[in-house]
Amino acid sequence: MIRKTFPVGPLQCNCTILADPDSREAVVIDPGDEAPKILMKLAEDELKVVAIIHTHAHVDHIGAAAKLAEVTHAPTYLHPEDKFLHDILAEQAMFIGMKAPQSAPIDLQLEDAQAVHFGKYELGVIHTPGHSPGSVCFDVPGHDICFSGDTLFAGGIGRTDLWGGDFDTLEKSIRDRLYALNSAVRVIPGHGPETFIDQERKANPFVRALA
Repeated sequence: MIRKTFPVGPLQCNCTILADPDSREAVVIDPGDEAPKILMKLAEDELKVVAIIHTHAHVDHIGAAAKLAEVTHAPTYLHPEDKFLHDILAEQAMFIGMKAPQSAPIDLQLEDAQAVHFGKYELGVIHTPGHSPGSVCFDVPGHDICFSGDTLFAGGIGRTDLWGGDFDTLEKSIRDRLYALNSAVRVIPGHGPETFIDQERKANPFVRALA
């Protein structure tokens, strides 16, 4: 499986391209900004985007979706509980001092336990509300990897003081859904460095695994 993870935009959101090296089908996770950079990364391996998917609808994770969809003609995916955030992208951008991005229609809804296919691989959806009501994480069956968005960071967790955030809900999502994953799972967060589930269970100062 091809994986390219790289930061985009002023808030350095981690955008990821996953692809099947045989079919060249790819998914793009969290195209937050810098559409030309994302398109260049796709072109390097002659990849065909079949899905543009979002861990949540904060503006720094969704800002390049419209341009990417326009160029690739791939459908966009978002959990329905974050639709209200998608509807206020301009307000979000103003709040953090960014230019309001073009808004792309959301073509398909993400649901818990859903599979999004690309070539012979699939991306599994794990609903993890708390940072936002529709926050989701993604795993790849058969591969010890999880894309945690802004739910879980290396040594941190997503903020819960924005629209629809709730700490108790976030804590439950992390303990019940993410800490239940295999210890060896590599976590690719929405910002910052990679980590591992076992490391966060033991040492995350905000949410520890229950004994």
